[in-house]
Amino acid sequence: MKKSSGKHLKKISVKQWISHCFVCILIFSLLLSGAVSYFRSYVTTMRQKKEAAAICAQNVTSMLNHQWSLEDLSRSADSELYDFVRHAFRNFCSSYGMDYLYIYSIDPEEPSRFYYLAVASDHYRESHLFEELALQKKHADFIMKGEQALLEGSREIQQDSLDNKYGKVITWLAPYIDQNGEFRALIGMDYNGSLVWLDILIDFLANIFPIYVCLLAGLLILLFLVQRRIVNPIAILSDSMVRFAQDSRKKVELPDIPLNDEIGQMAATFVKMTENIRAYIDNIESLTQEQMEIEVQLNIARRIQNGLVPEKTNLEGGGFCISAMTKPAKTVGGDFYDCFLRGNEEVCIVIGDVSGKGISAAICMAMVKTVIREKLLAGLSPAEALNQTNDELCSRNLADQFVTVFAAVLNPTTGRLLYTNAGHTYPVLLEKDPSILKPDSGIALGMFEDSGLKDFTLILPAGGGILFYTDGVTEAVNPQKQFFGTDRLLDAVKGVSKETNAAEDTLLRISQAVEAFCDGNEPFDDITMMALYCNVEVWHTLPVDLSSFEEIKKAVFSALGETPGARRVLLACDEILSNIVHYSGAENLKFECGKTDGFLRISFADDGIPFDPVSSQIKETEFELLDSGGMGLGLVRQTASSMNYERKDDRNVLTLLFAL
Repeated sequence: MKKSSGKHLKKISVKQWISHCFVCILIFSLLLSGAVSYFRSYVTTMRQKKEAAAICAQNVTSMLNHQWSLEDLSRSADSELYDFVRHAFRNFCSSYGMDYLYIYSIDPEEPSRFYYLAVASDHYRESHLFEELALQKKHADFIMKGEQALLEGSREIQQDSLDNKYGKVITWLAPYIDQNGEFRALIGMDYNGSLVWLDILIDFLANIFPIYVCLLAGLLILLFLVQRRIVNPIAILSDSMVRFAQDSRKKVELPDIPLNDEIGQMAATFVKMTENIRAYIDNIESLTQEQMEIEVQLNIARRIQNGLVPEKTNLEGGGFCISAMTKPAKTVGGDFYDCFLRGNEEVCIVIGDVSGKGISAAICMAMVKTVIREKLLAGLSPAEALNQTNDELCSRNLADQFVTVFAAVLNPTTGRLLYTNAGHTYPVLLEKDPSILKPDSGIALGMFEDSGLKDFTLILPAGGGILFYTDGVTEAVNPQKQFFGTDRLLDAVKGVSKETNAAEDTLLRISQAVEAFCDGNEPFDDITMMALYCNVEVWHTLPVDLSSFEEIKKAVFSALGETPGARRVLLACDEILSNIVHYSGAENLKFECGKTDGFLRISFADDGIPFDPVSSQIKETEFELLDSGGMGLGLVRQTASSMNYERKDDRNVLTLLFAL
């Protein structure tokens, strides 16, 4: 009994749904066609009224220009000419279906109206003419929009609508232009609004009735065909599906449905599908259980990886800002990054890419990241930390995986970046014109026991930065199988504003550029990026003259005191200043002095001719034989711990580091 009731309810439900759809379509079609037809009738009727009013206005204008004038009408309202004109205008009213026709002028300053002539279509309306138009009063309570438009110079026929105690009136206003082309008066033509609406309604009904009849008949016929060809076969197929759902072990016979249409093909496909289901149903539960266990493991791995490598990280401090992000290509990936403070004045930066994908890469990533962080926190240099990590990885690596890593330690006060590269992608120097930094690249970790990585030094200028990334960025592929590449990467980081969060803005620009380039193409490699900006700015402008040495002297003594070490620094500064003044041809000079943990940083920047004192060959000379007038660059090299030169923005920039 319950089974029969369920079948009956299901059939009724399908029929009701089809019926409701057809009713909704019918109502919507009727309303839409009615609205369109009414709008068409309205536009047509109003256009006809406008055309009639325009023709009437042309006739009135022609009569006034060739037979009479406004002055003739205004001289006497009792003359035979006046009565003749009224009779002619009354014929115009009757011919064009108007209630009233009148000629008047407006004085907008008072405001007031002066009527030269006004007629009605019949004697009944004639009796109300003066009352309706208020002809006995010349004062105007208001000026209509159409009147205002004509007074302002428009020569197009205007339409206005008024509601008064006599009903709604639709008024057409036309300008009277005399033979000299001058605007003399207004020609008003009133239509009864109720009659206009009745004309619209009659036209609407005449147009819509055949449409409604045909539409209703067509939909009813279509409903009958749908019931016969679609609803009934679907109901039969549905009953077969219900029986199969109740007992999927039983063989399903082909329903009594014709096979010459899509529903018949669907029925045959259903029978074949039931046979396949019976063949696989014994394995479904075991496969489902295994899949659930794998999903649980992946979720755990995802949470662990997010704890080790968050999707986004921002780190700011005195003189620096860092922003990093990662996006695994699969549930878990092998890319990683790390940024943290070491002591009070150093920032450690690490980015890496483990070969492979999935859980094995994620496990290797977690081990490598943890070991590198421990080594750097212990005070090791980037090269020392990666070399020791490589030894541990080679002894533990059971999956023959390797890791590319770029590690660096930044002193934000001096802008000194100590770094090493273990086979990782080259970083980008974030300057006015971004460029690729190409240091000597060592081998990836985990490949050989003796990696032999070395440290390198880079001085980041004030406001300068550096971008680290994995190859998932440059090797992103668009639908045309093209790589994103380094050129597009450099274009994406141009023009980053230093007034906002420059690091975060840099990553956002790259992410948007890669997403637009891929155009919906799924990434096949993990994407990880980290941007670092150094915000140190301590430059002082000095005159290009030897007298500037006094300012340099004050700065050095202020940093070190009047000590022998300070005097040795001043000897080197004196030599550099002397070379700039006598040989560079510079017009502008800047100087920077800053004390850091273990070093004194001295920088000179001038706009003279390019000259690299670091790479120039200088003959070594005994200190005692150096000329007292110019100690030479040899003394500078002996005194300074390091020298770094770069040509930037058409300036020579020389940076000296002195060990304290």
